[in-house]
Amino acid sequence: MKKSFWVFLLLSTALVIFSVQNAKPVRVNFFLKEMHISLAILLIIVFISGVIASASYFFIKSRKKDKNIDDSPADTEIEETNADE
Repeated sequence: MKKSFWVFLLLSTALVIFSVQNAKPVRVNFFLKEMHISLAILLIIVFISGVIASASYFFIKSRKKDKNIDDSPADTEIEETNADE
């Protein structure tokens, strides 16, 4: 399997262990609203948010790269040459 999968699995496991050991409630201030939430849940929410943000970034980056490959001038020249024959 890919190295990145194992790194992700290791970090996820470490997060779960850390969260379970630190399950006491903490105070969180978010947009002038104060709430008490378990540190474990807060850490999991932050971790999942980071995974979604990084996956979105790499998805958009790969889509732009694929689009640039499809519109490359070399492909256009080959198509024009084949059309002339």
